[in-house]
Amino acid sequence: MKKVRIGVLGVGRGAGLARSARLAPSVELAALCDMSEERLAKASATMGVQTTYTSYEAMLDSDVDAVLVASPMPLHVKHAVQALRAGKHVLSEVTAATSIEECWELFEAVRDSGLKYMLAENYCYMRPWSIVLNMVRAGLFGELYYGESDQLQDFASRLPHPDTVANWRTSELAMRKGHQYITHDLGPLYQAFGERVRQVVCLGSGQHHVSWAKADDTCVVLCETESGKLIRIRLDFFSRRPNNYEYYGLQGTKACYEAPRTPEEPHRIHVEGQTPPGTWQNLWEYDQYLSEGWKKMPADAINDHYDGGAPLMLEDFARCILDDTRPPIDVVDALNMTAPGLMSEISRERGGVPVEVPEFK
Repeated sequence: MKKVRIGVLGVGRGAGLARSARLAPSVELAALCDMSEERLAKASATMGVQTTYTSYEAMLDSDVDAVLVASPMPLHVKHAVQALRAGKHVLSEVTAATSIEECWELFEAVRDSGLKYMLAENYCYMRPWSIVLNMVRAGLFGELYYGESDQLQDFASRLPHPDTVANWRTSELAMRKGHQYITHDLGPLYQAFGERVRQVVCLGSGQHHVSWAKADDTCVVLCETESGKLIRIRLDFFSRRPNNYEYYGLQGTKACYEAPRTPEEPHRIHVEGQTPPGTWQNLWEYDQYLSEGWKKMPADAINDHYDGGAPLMLEDFARCILDDTRPPIDVVDALNMTAPGLMSEISRERGGVPVEVPEFK
């Protein structure tokens, strides 16, 4: 069977995805690229990939079919556009862009290239979420009208002062208000609702832990979809508390779902006519709704957490190239997941006024 030869740009975050590529039947991990020779040598030895580059341009001149862009977030659009112009398909790490201007630049580059672009939003591939999503699609939730997500992650110690070292996480996560890093939270809910967000409202708590940071400890983004559905997203990278960055809730006219808020809790679901009134069932009682892709994954690829679906995500990317089909998270989806977070910054700066989100279609 023909495989898609993928070159990985950036072996920091990209190293984890490269390891996942070994479990994707239609992927060949063909090359690694990183500016750091030391990091590149370590990754090459660990993964058994002999072809390495310290020059991105050199890798683009090679025979790879596609590039996995895992460079720092502010460079995603630049590197994706370079790859597309070099005739390479692109799987890009999140987020798709860091400004609305970049969103349009990426949109036009993908459109003009005729190549495949997919956002590597691994949270959309979580194994438990595949059950929820298929239950939604099978009609068990009735009409959805509310969803929620939390990203509570004590990140402050990993954000160096901007005067000490150049660091994209500091510039993007600590020095900007709103929720630019929104795709982990919005992506799965966007899949469930099947429609874009048309306006956002963002309010914040102020900063109480890192004196130099501009970002709020907690901000809340309220999203209204095209048909008037409501989504609530909370972001907190600064509070001293246990992490919880895999929480989602979903409410429909016939069913509701809540992910665990602590490691001890189960995934809970209530389905009208099937669950006794006032009680919950364990989500895994509905494992017949697990996606076909997950059912085909090898046993050593089974992982129920945020990065557990990376092999399936890579396989889906490769198959959309080999079968010439629409990427599961194409450029329109990617930008519809990214833009609401960018507009939340404007809402927060304006004191929480509603802000319209550009439409990508």
